[in-house]
Amino acid sequence: MAAVSFLDPDLVREVLECPICFETYNQDELRPKLLLCGHSVCRQCLEKLLASTINGVRCPFCSKVSRMSSISMLADNLTVLKIIDCASSCDSTAGPMCKSCKNRLPRQYCCHCAVVLCDACKVEGHQHEGHTVQTIRAAAEQRRTDLGERLVNLRDSMANIQKKKAVIDNVSKSLRLKYKAVQQEYARAELQLQEELGRSRRAFTASLAEVEKLNSQILEEQTYLLNIAEVQVVSRCDYLTMRIKQTDTAFLEGAGSNDEEELDVKSNLPVLLKLQEPELLKAENPQSLDVGQLMTKQCTVNIDEEDGMELAAAAAMADDTTAPAPVDMYRDVDMTSTVEEAVCASPGSFKSKSVDGGGPATGGATGGQLCQYVKKMGCKGNLPGMFNLPVSICVTPQGDVLVADRGNYRIQIFNRKGFQREIRRNPNSIDSFVLSFLGADLPNLIPLSIAITPQGLIGVTDNYDNSVKVYTTDGHCIACHKNQLIKPWGIAAMPSGQFVVSDVEGGKLWCLLVDRNVGVVNYNKLCSAVRPKFVTCDSSGTVYFTQGLGLNIENRHNEHHLEGGFSIGSVGTDGQLGKQLSHFFSETEDFRCITGMCVDTNGDLLVTDSGRKEILQFPKEGGYNILIQEGLTCPVGVAVTQKGQLLVLDCWDHCVKVYTYLQKRRSSTC
Repeated sequence: MAAVSFLDPDLVREVLECPICFETYNQDELRPKLLLCGHSVCRQCLEKLLASTINGVRCPFCSKVSRMSSISMLADNLTVLKIIDCASSCDSTAGPMCKSCKNRLPRQYCCHCAVVLCDACKVEGHQHEGHTVQTIRAAAEQRRTDLGERLVNLRDSMANIQKKKAVIDNVSKSLRLKYKAVQQEYARAELQLQEELGRSRRAFTASLAEVEKLNSQILEEQTYLLNIAEVQVVSRCDYLTMRIKQTDTAFLEGAGSNDEEELDVKSNLPVLLKLQEPELLKAENPQSLDVGQLMTKQCTVNIDEEDGMELAAAAAMADDTTAPAPVDMYRDVDMTSTVEEAVCASPGSFKSKSVDGGGPATGGATGGQLCQYVKKMGCKGNLPGMFNLPVSICVTPQGDVLVADRGNYRIQIFNRKGFQREIRRNPNSIDSFVLSFLGADLPNLIPLSIAITPQGLIGVTDNYDNSVKVYTTDGHCIACHKNQLIKPWGIAAMPSGQFVVSDVEGGKLWCLLVDRNVGVVNYNKLCSAVRPKFVTCDSSGTVYFTQGLGLNIENRHNEHHLEGGFSIGSVGTDGQLGKQLSHFFSETEDFRCITGMCVDTNGDLLVTDSGRKEILQFPKEGGYNILIQEGLTCPVGVAVTQKGQLLVLDCWDHCVKVYTYLQKRRSSTC
């Protein structure tokens, strides 16, 4: 028998450590206690949580409140206590055994029965009956080779689909140019008979619209079919990639049926498109004062051949001349006069928004807004300067604004003159090469969070392949990092030029050192946390991060789904934990759904809470202020400019809202 392996120390640590203080449970002060929801917290942390509230304790994992008056009302976690007693001698169970005798480790594989066997059992009942038996490694390699060939064929089909889609897009552009050209030609002829040709113009426009509608229907139908085929191929590629990466035994046990149905995507893909190409047939010696009639000739486009690009040539040549002018989005706003007119409200009581309810605060935040609304930038759309579910915002020291536009799969950069450029996934960039090498095909960049270093490197967490990508301001991708990351979400830039990335499912914060010419030079773990999500950094290098599981916020139109933070922690550059903001940051106030943070020039922490629909300020000396509590639908990001502008990213309003920002201290007593 082979020697058994010991338990993974990380797994033991996850079970035997308190998720709040990260101390190992013991029989005394750190005794594990079970909350009513089933999660465990040490006795010491439980006493601190119970001391800050009256009605009960809120679980840092699921936000459920455990009603109690004393810690003695909660039972001990006997399972953890038992593990503590015998952890030193606890061994892990053996691996999978022979399917025949159940006593020995398998080394052989019967291709006929699709089971793993030991050396002793392979003869009786298998080789004697003429079955093909080979070693597990050989059988797995053969299976991987077969699936690899099928995977190559599927990727070829995917490339063919992408080519067909590109041709259809170009044909659509060319036809739109044809529509515009014919319309302009008609307008020039109409000038001679402008007073008497109203009826003829309306009839011509209606005919042209009908032709455009018919062609659009054909193109949309073929695009829809290609999208379905693309989804099928991507799904099959992901499935085969997952199968190839399995261990030998698990891989072969799941291979009971080797004759899996092949995916035939070519049989249903379109080859010939019958479209109506518009032309203007001018009337000769018109008696009824008609300028002309719309005539169409049928043209067939073979999207499987190179000459299918003929209609697309005009579209490619006219891209520069027909592109819509960028929306004048972001312009510098002089805040001097606006700040002087800002109203400074006196402190007053504020009603608690906690789920437990409560009375008025004794020393809460101010009654009026400290930041005055200036203007709104952007709206919903896909043109430059428009947004569709923006999720993150940051500002450079030069005043440029970067917005992660999740719905449009891009990052937009604005300077003081307006829209500057956008960053999308470049098919020829290094991230595409790396992801293709790993067996994935990334159609779009799906940004979650964005940050920029003082050296001008833009860091983005990509939700599609759970990676961190680094771009230059010109849009060139120089690094794609996925090592040790399970679900990267938040990203922030440190003054040293490093990136801090939160792994919400891995429970860790990572530091990445990126070189412009080399890529990711080094990465190391900064600290562990409970579901860290959003991060930010101040000028001294202190990193603030949200942790825990906040409430879920959903739009009534089901446009976006948010899961915010529960509390806020901090960690220094040396990995030592610092100042903490618990869920109840005052006697009557609590966080609902933290969705973004930033630090201003004074070192004060600004927090966006989508559940409260407010912007909160936590000065360094203590206390808190409510900067904005009206006019926000779903704030997901906040940033401060050098000239006294507070930029709030509103996800469901698809815009950036600009406010004045008073730099004076307005602390309150919690």
